[in-house]
Amino acid sequence: MAVLISNDAELDTLIAASEIEEAVLCTLEHEGVERPVEVSVSFVDDEEMRGLNRTWREIDAPTDVLSFECDSPFDEDIPADEAVELGDVILAPGVIAAQAAEFGNTPAEECRLMLVHGLLHLLGYDHLEDAEAADMEAREIEVLRELARRRGDDPDDVKIGPTTRHQGE
Repeated sequence: MAVLISNDAELDTLIAASEIEEAVLCTLEHEGVERPVEVSVSFVDDEEMRGLNRTWREIDAPTDVLSFECDSPFDEDIPADEAVELGDVILAPGVIAAQAAEFGNTPAEECRLMLVHGLLHLLGYDHLEDAEAADMEAREIEVLRELARRRGDDPDDVKIGPTTRHQGE
């Protein structure tokens, strides 16, 4: 597994690089990805995120996370020994920190959630329909609880705000 972390603006990433890598690994393990993958995780300021959101989603406002999927790790046409380029997760720590306060989470908790959320998008999950949203949210909670266990924290303390409840959006 290769995780490329980019932070050109030298922003506060809210969690350490080792936690980013652990979140990627934990999400991949949870979803049964056994082959080598490459994933990019980038941190951008609110204005850059606003531009990306406007370009790709036609929404002229910054958002917390965007995901750009490349290849599926389950694509049988890609040789099993070849690393799959999973895609890019782009995080806006300014937006994430602001919504963490609004939802009663710490910035680190919210960042982990948004990273896992973005990774699940790269693996093909979505939340356009209520059932999809419920499934995606359940997976987020399971991964976040496992990450808490690995950090030595109480997994029962894991909570997520309404940021993943996108039913109907």
